[in-house]
Amino acid sequence: MEVFPRVRWRRWLIVCAIAGGCAPAVAQSIAGADPTVGAGVAAKGSGARDSPRESWRTFRDPMFKVSFSYPADWVFARRDREISTFRLDARTAARTTLMRAVTSLPENPFPASTFSGAYFYLSVTPRSTDALCASQAAGPDASGRARPKVSQIGELSFAHGHDEQHQICTTVRDEVYTVFHRGACYRFDLAANNFCGGAVSGVKDITPEELDQVFGRLQGILETVRFDPK
Repeated sequence: MEVFPRVRWRRWLIVCAIAGGCAPAVAQSIAGADPTVGAGVAAKGSGARDSPRESWRTFRDPMFKVSFSYPADWVFARRDREISTFRLDARTAARTTLMRAVTSLPENPFPASTFSGAYFYLSVTPRSTDALCASQAAGPDASGRARPKVSQIGELSFAHGHDEQHQICTTVRDEVYTVFHRGACYRFDLAANNFCGGAVSGVKDITPEELDQVFGRLQGILETVRFDPK
């Protein structure tokens, strides 16, 4: 399967839209094996509705002592620009934020729609504060004192905000969840990308119900986030 880096993928979408429409397909391959990724986790909560939780893989960050689990058939990477472009999707992240891991849907569940991809990011901003951490979830125009709403997901309470941006023939919706822990800001981005449809590309817009299904899968991963005891 050919790997489509995100920058080239977005250019391809624009060309397809101008040319009259190419049904989107997420053509990505599994990233190489990583010693911090294990298999066979049984996690709590309602899942991402892909595969049994017992078959999910777990990523543990050895530096920042945090982990999450994801379906075994999802694409995974430790480095940006292999399957994602973090700074384009997570535009409210601080300049010092470090992307630590990303996982994405292995294929397009709605190939006849404008949907083009979904991504779950883990990133960390070292030496942050509670207020600055919460402001990352508050939105791109919020001040450092802004306080987004609090969402209880699984065993953790997150500052939760929403960001949506429109670029040339693409739309990015990002649900941002942050937790201030041990002096650092832990950030989780649930991002979904769509390209322009209708008369431009000839395919139907993804429906709110279909988009909810995508974010349900991403939130299932968020439910598995755990911090190491020490």
